[in-house]
Amino acid sequence: MQLLAGWERARRPLITIADIRSEVGEAAAKHVARALVRKQALERIRRGIYLVRPFRALGRHSSHSTAVMIAALLAGRPYYLGGLWALSFHRLTDQRFSTVVDAFVRNRLQARRLGAGKVRFHVVPSEKLAYGITNSELAGVEVRVSDPERTVLDSLDYPRVFGAVNRSVSLAAETLPRLNRQRLITYAAHGSRSSTCQRVGLLLDRVGTSSRQLAPLRRKIRQTRSVLSLFPDAPRVGPINRIWNVVENEKGGLTFRGCRSPLCLPT
Repeated sequence: MQLLAGWERARRPLITIADIRSEVGEAAAKHVARALVRKQALERIRRGIYLVRPFRALGRHSSHSTAVMIAALLAGRPYYLGGLWALSFHRLTDQRFSTVVDAFVRNRLQARRLGAGKVRFHVVPSEKLAYGITNSELAGVEVRVSDPERTVLDSLDYPRVFGAVNRSVSLAAETLPRLNRQRLITYAAHGSRSSTCQRVGLLLDRVGTSSRQLAPLRRKIRQTRSVLSLFPDAPRVGPINRIWNVVENEKGGLTFRGCRSPLCLPT
């Protein structure tokens, strides 16, 4: 247990086989690692990567959170955690989402169970892994998470991750008062699809965002001629906003549970 004590004093929640090798030598490293895993002192995440279980947890049936285990699994690789789990993490919803965590990565990986939850992987272009991400510490491990603005944009860019576009539009309307508008606009103009920029532009316009602030979104959609529905799954009935080329059909739109925005309430 001397090794565990040293790692805990050094606040090392994540170690590698190289760390063990430096302590016990090449010949004994794999044997020691297997023994510590068997005693549940270490939790193997992938080949040569382990999470250290603190002394207070030894002898109890407990595990690191799924988010922490994903961070260990993807250590050294570009990624971020988002989706419904990120909504809960940033307290953008009163609902708790912890059984499934969505990880956005560069290369395809199979969904799997990690600890008490499941991780789903979604492949995105490399440039999508370079902005709108914050580093947070969970159980001593650095975890990359989409920030609130990026999380809401992802709900519109990748609606299947969140359930459906209708739900994502209601979510965006509900959370606008808690988001940094300038950051939201900058992110959307930089990397979101045109349809997302159209919907976000309309919602921001409705809450009095200045034309100057919205200019990057208008430039982004300048070449788009498609007229889309605000709520794709609702009847396409309502006035057309010609600035954003959006049919304002919210009367039949679905609501996001807990939404208090006028957009989400029946009319």
